[in-house]
Amino acid sequence: MGVVGTALDRAALAARLEGLGEAGRRAAVLDRAAGEILAGIAALSPLTTPMASSYAERISRPLAVGFDSAVLATTRGYAAHMGVEADPGAFGALDVPVLGNLPPARGGRPPADLLNRVVRATRRGFEHIRAVDEQVWVGLAACTTSRVHRQEGHDGPFADPAVVEALLRVGWVLRQVDLHYHQEPERR
Repeated sequence: MGVVGTALDRAALAARLEGLGEAGRRAAVLDRAAGEILAGIAALSPLTTPMASSYAERISRPLAVGFDSAVLATTRGYAAHMGVEADPGAFGALDVPVLGNLPPARGGRPPADLLNRVVRATRRGFEHIRAVDEQVWVGLAACTTSRVHRQEGHDGPFADPAVVEALLRVGWVLRQVDLHYHQEPERR
């Protein structure tokens, strides 16, 4: 994992989404919804902003993805979750599951190992908390990868799509953390 030689440009993205059929259309709509939501957010919640920043810093060097690219992918995952919360049916979701295995806050503070729990949730059993079907998720990951590659704006190497998708998952789970602990992002 790390970098790839070529970008996922708009034409390649369009072909990939078309190949996914209805799921690709839903993914494109979800990608646009995430962008609209992000336009109204100044920061994630006071709980999840430091976790997102810490994770982006921690993985950016060893996985050869820039900090700004890591932030873009993570925040888009967070905002995409908010889009599905607002209208699950539009994205083929029946409901919007939230992490149920987080311990209660003690003294107003979540557990010290919360970021580790987030990362574990992105790996094992993610399909149970993803809400959208796998093909919609694949399309959303492609949209986000294309955005990251355009933000990187050079001739390569570009962020590995698997790394972008992993960051997208982290953002998705961070939103679930905020829901669990009754936190909201900072609005503009």
